[in-house]
Amino acid sequence: MRVFEPAALLRWARKHGLASNSRDEHRLAAMRVDVLARGALPRGDAADVELTARWAVFICWLDDQIDRRGLGSAPGELEHFTAPLREVLARAAGPSEAEAPQARVLAELWEPTAEGMSDRWRKRFAADYGDFLDACEEETALRRSGHRLPLAQYVALRRRTITLLPMLNVLERSGHAALLEDTLVDAQLRELRLALADVAGWANDLASQRQDTAAGQDNLLSLLARHHGCTTGQARARAAAMIEKRRAEFRTTAAELRTVSALPPPLLRELRAYVDLVETFLTATLHWLETTGRFAPDPERRSRLG
Repeated sequence: MRVFEPAALLRWARKHGLASNSRDEHRLAAMRVDVLARGALPRGDAADVELTARWAVFICWLDDQIDRRGLGSAPGELEHFTAPLREVLARAAGPSEAEAPQARVLAELWEPTAEGMSDRWRKRFAADYGDFLDACEEETALRRSGHRLPLAQYVALRRRTITLLPMLNVLERSGHAALLEDTLVDAQLRELRLALADVAGWANDLASQRQDTAAGQDNLLSLLARHHGCTTGQARARAAAMIEKRRAEFRTTAAELRTVSALPPPLLRELRAYVDLVETFLTATLHWLETTGRFAPDPERRSRLG
């Protein structure tokens, strides 16, 4: 059986321009996306883990273009960048040599991910990823204008910019556990997915607080400090309490879904497999945020290349 090797991920990133110099390579190595992919798919084969890791690299790379390199600082700049990505999702086809580089990467990822998946999954993925792009454009427009969102609006926007819902859709394919679409459980499954996005987004903000402050960008901590008129340390405690409360809500919803009695046994097994996938992904994401060097002041010092 082939074993997933992080070095292969680095070669893939080089090939597609996601690591174009030694600094990018060190940063990618420090990100430890292999930890995230392996944690999300503890029993996955090498091909599934590698596909998941490639998506994680692409998602982090795009996020860094916006947050670290200022993509979108000029009006229309980010929209020009995202337009080819939207075209890939609209046609749901393989890569074209004439396309922008970022579109070719997305198309190459889309092809093996969408293979064998239902039309409903394809539409849901396109809708979730399109909403992520919309949210990123809204966020950069707010930054350009200097407008600072109140806490509730920030929380609503953050769950859309964290990219957890598109990644969860990827895991349906690589983790071989489809979202059960049934009116009996639709509302609870939506709540489970949104709770995942909230916990991951807020935990991410805790990890990236120093980086965001240096860039002059709001995150959950600065919003809490401003909203409550408190110190950063007090805001961190409030954020930790928010995360724990949301995790408790996540656990409650997961437990309720596991005990739905009105579904026939085959559908109940399918539902439980999906809940298992989401729970494992949340655990893997929180562990990864504790171990990644992505938010280190100098990622090269934390690189694990070699």
